[in-house]
Amino acid sequence: MNVPAELIVEARTDTTRAAVAVRDGRIVAVAADAAGVDALHGTWCGDSTSVLPQHGVLAPLFIDTHNHLALASRNVLGVPMHDVRTIDEILDRIRERAAHTPAGSWVITAADWHEMQLQERRFPTAVELDEAAPDHLVLVQRGGHNAVLNSAALAAAGVTATSGDVADGYVARADDGTPTGLLQDGALTAMQSMLPEASQEDLINGIEATSRTYRAAGVGVVRDPAVSVEEWGALQRARSENRLHVRAFSMIFSPAPLIAAAGSMDDYLDGLEAKGIHPDDGDDLLRLWGIKLVVDGGVEAAALREPYADRPDFTGTLLMTPDGLTDALRACVTRGRPVGTHACGDAGVDAFLDAVQRNVDRGIQHEHGSIVVEHGALMDADQIARAIALDVHITAQEALRDGLIAPFVEAWGQERAATMFPWRELLDAGASVSAGTDHPISPLDPIAGVLGMTTRRTRLGILGAEHACTRDEALELYTRAGAELLRHDLTGTITVGAPADFSVYPVDLHHAPDEALAGAHPTLSVLAGDVLHHQKVS
Repeated sequence: MNVPAELIVEARTDTTRAAVAVRDGRIVAVAADAAGVDALHGTWCGDSTSVLPQHGVLAPLFIDTHNHLALASRNVLGVPMHDVRTIDEILDRIRERAAHTPAGSWVITAADWHEMQLQERRFPTAVELDEAAPDHLVLVQRGGHNAVLNSAALAAAGVTATSGDVADGYVARADDGTPTGLLQDGALTAMQSMLPEASQEDLINGIEATSRTYRAAGVGVVRDPAVSVEEWGALQRARSENRLHVRAFSMIFSPAPLIAAAGSMDDYLDGLEAKGIHPDDGDDLLRLWGIKLVVDGGVEAAALREPYADRPDFTGTLLMTPDGLTDALRACVTRGRPVGTHACGDAGVDAFLDAVQRNVDRGIQHEHGSIVVEHGALMDADQIARAIALDVHITAQEALRDGLIAPFVEAWGQERAATMFPWRELLDAGASVSAGTDHPISPLDPIAGVLGMTTRRTRLGILGAEHACTRDEALELYTRAGAELLRHDLTGTITVGAPADFSVYPVDLHHAPDEALAGAHPTLSVLAGDVLHHQKVS
């Protein structure tokens, strides 16, 4: 006789009925019709079984293979920015935070905003930040590649009218050389070591709150491509205290300046191991996936083959030399560390694929799924074919295109923006590819991502309809494809023996009309048998 299940979730609509039985965090039975549900109850329901009837349809939790959980958790601690609409609103919020922060301390914002959402369509300046917080150091973060500092923070970072340029970065300056406050890529990385560390308890509070919001969005597994050593420690403690509510696969953020400071990539990896950070550390809820490299910038500095639409003398920035990138990949492969490399523009993808090819030509062969291009926003047929031949996985994010479509069109031009993330070509060619949201750079809404992948509709209209995939393909890229990349027993399916990672939606994700699917959120989610109920989102 079967040992009773700990949990049975039954989902029904006017025309469907299905159920899942769970024990020890795994699915032990599945039923897809009324007779099967009755039989499942008869076989698996005992006195101690928790039975949860739900109105709706079962669906696997989404597997988001490029999602900045650590950054999103830090955003909870910073000055809120996601809904600002004017420079004055930014300054008011900084002024309010400064009023409750000791003089001489840092005021740091969240990073989940973009200047294109402002009426002024620009960054604030150092002078404006000085007026809002004259007695503080101010850092206004925007995404992962840009920030604005006030004059006190610039001075503390050694950024002056005569300090010169920063390797692999950009310092915005007035005509007389005075820095205006904006730092980009390497210039930003160079000053981040002077920022105060958040307390571990604050970080864990952010992780707990953020991971709950992920579950409410239907996301159960994330691969986080930018985790610091400090954040890894907080994640480990959150996991040990049962305060992490998603499965997280973390990547240690390793930009070129940190590698150079260590001396070499091997020295850098030695340093991580000396801190107890080893490949594949962790368990079924928190695991160290690997290393994150950065080869080019984002919207404003991705390396492009042709000049920017709004800067005809600019083709973006490569943040690693060919030799440096090749050696970094070599060290990761030979030392058993999977590595994901941010390459957004087509020239950035070229640089990455060239480095992988050089190592393969030297007999350095990586395991399947261990070399990943993060984004690959602009990839033509030849690049896709090269990625397939080199066994490179691609994690792509329609949500990034949609969330930042206005900046992409302004910077790259509409023609290039229309070709971003060519799902149809990737799938038809047989590429190894999965989907993500790139949250909090983009909205935490995989359903919107699915709709964008299938319609190519953006806030500026439909762009690149010929690159769309089907609904079933999009859902597969957000579930099974991510499971294949991450492995460790994940399946992205609701099947017997699989981890009990599923949700109940009010609509059928595969068959609901687009207008019914838009805005859909789960009413309940289950992760490894842990149940969270979610309020209806208005």
